Amino acid sequence: MEKLDTMMLADDLALSQDKILSGEQHFDADAVYKVIDGLNVLNNPIKDYFNMTEEQYYEAESDHKLTLIKLSNKLVDLHDRILTNHVDGYVDKDEINLTYNHENPYEDDIYNPEIDYHVIIYSLKVIGAVQSIAAKDLEEVLSKDAVLSLGLATYALEHNA
Repeated sequence: MEKLDTMMLADDLALSQDKILSGEQHFDADAVYKVIDGLNVLNNPIKDYFNMTEEQYYEAESDHKLTLIKLSNKLVDLHDRILTNHVDGYVDKDEINLTYNHENPYEDDIYNPEIDYHVIIYSLKVIGAVQSIAAKDLEEVLSKDAVLSLGLATYALEHNA
């Protein structure tokens, strides 16, 4: 993957936000899935997680940032998202720190696609910035739950959850 692909996708999605959210333009979920898989953070391709239960993911791979409380539910039904919201540190000293926060696109059990869209764009911008200068280091520090959240947000937008 080219070093700037992630940032370019985030920029393209940001420019198209209004049209995509209004249904005037197609949301290219496969482009996001390709970037997610190219991060090399998850053990499997992102689409393999959609039929997995919360418990299966929790026991096999989770870094415990997501709030997983309905363990028998499928991951695609999860309402919690981890947004990658900030990076700091020193690349030359191998000190990269990412910060995260929780987002819920199902506030009051009504799906708000704008929140998932924000999770995708903002996370991809932060991830892309690190990837462009320290891709290998990114693989070591990026949260698996945050990467899964990108996939879950993309899935929800693709399927108009």
